[in-house]
Amino acid sequence: MQNQPENELMRLNEVMDAVRYSRASIYRLMNENKFPKPITLGGRSVFWVRTQIQDFIREQIEKAKEEAA
Repeated sequence: MQNQPENELMRLNEVMDAVRYSRASIYRLMNENKFPKPITLGGRSVFWVRTQIQDFIREQIEKAKEEAA
């Protein structure tokens, strides 16, 4: 079964590549409720939902545009 885009999951290294933040920055922002929280799929398997990360990136772009205006 092929994943639909809204169900695609990303590992931490993929998230770090997408947002260009370090692991420490991602976890700090999560603790500040400023970054999407991951889901755990048994044991130590941690994943982020791709659409949530894409939404976060879009929000950051919009914020930067507003600040530049």
